[in-house]
Formats: sequence, C-alpha cells, structure tokens
Amino acid sequence: MKNRFNVLYNPAKAWEQLKEEKFTVKQVYLRMVIWMALLPPLFAFIGAVYSGWRIGYEDPVKLTWESALTISIAAYIAILVGLYIFARLVHWMAQTYDSNASIDDSFALIAYSCMPLFLISVFSAYPLLWMNTLLTLVAVALALRILFAGTPVMMNIDKDRGILFTNSILTVALVLVVATLVISVLFWANGMGPVFTR
Repeated sequence: MKNRFNVLYNPAKAWEQLKEEKFTVKQVYLRMVIWMALLPPLFAFIGAVYSGWRIGYEDPVKLTWESALTISIAAYIAILVGLYIFARLVHWMAQTYDSNASIDDSFALIAYSCMPLFLISVFSAYPLLWMNTLLTLVAVALALRILFAGTPVMMNIDKDRGILFTNSILTVALVLVVATLVISVLFWANGMGPVFTR
C-alpha cells in the first residue's frame, strides 16, 4: 500500500497490484481509510470556522467552533461507517454478476475509488463556491475513471459485465447520498443543526 496514490494516475496497473496483495478490510482501514477520511471533516472545519462562506461582497458566514466540531466528528464517523456499508452492498450485488469477489475486494474497490474525493477536500479550507464546485466535478470524474477501471479487476468479471456492475454501484452511491441528506435534514430539524455566526 506504499504506492496507494498510483491509482490516481495509473489505475489499471494499480488495481492489478492491489488485487495481488489481497488486503483485508482491516488493513485498508488502518493503512488508508482512517487517514484519508480525516481530510474532508478537517478542512471543512477549518473553512467553516476560520474562512467562512461569502456570497458577493457580504461578510463571510461562519459556524461556531462547537457546532463545526460536532458536525466534523459526525461526518468522520459517517464516512468510516458509510464506506463499509457501501462495500457490503457492492459485495451483495456481486452475485448478480457472477462475481466471486470477497468483501475485502469490494471494500478496497470502494475505498480507493473515493481517493480523489478525499484529496480534493483540502480546498474546503477556503470555501469558494465556483472553485469548489469545479474541483469537485473534476474529482468525481477521476473517481469514476478509477471505479470503471477497478470493477472488472477487483470483482473478477469481464469488462462488459464490469461496465454494468459499475453502473449498479453508481446507482447505490446515489441512493446512499440521498439517504445521507435525509438523515442530515432529520438531525437539523431536531436541533442538531449548524450554529451560524458572522
């Protein structure tokens, strides 16, 4: 896993190496996920508390330190748990595509495919809407490229079924995003939302 960033610029070769090394869920968590998953909450905390969001020429809107910390901790836990749930769903779907992949393979596929999204979050330290949107779109495109390259390799299926399987994975991802938004709204509606300051 020392070359974990190879998946960003040479995904085909990196996936072959990852498949050969046969990492377990625990190893992927300890060597990559718990550290990379810190990036989005950490930089979002910095951006929310110290930089703030600015619309036009108005004063920046910020979160209180306590509110931002609570949301950041919840986000970190949600990322760690969400990745595992996502991998479980991918593993469950694998039998539909005649795949004999293990939960370890499924988790590695999901975790490494999310790497561009983890890395791009450093720009959350200075939340500028147009820049963050553009960079997030680039990160999503790169994550999709990595996922499409990795699905046939990690799931032990041919490329044609790999494309169909990847589309199913994306559908599950969209469902999980919507579920996360609903849960966030429920928390916010029950008094656990952000506290703004200027």
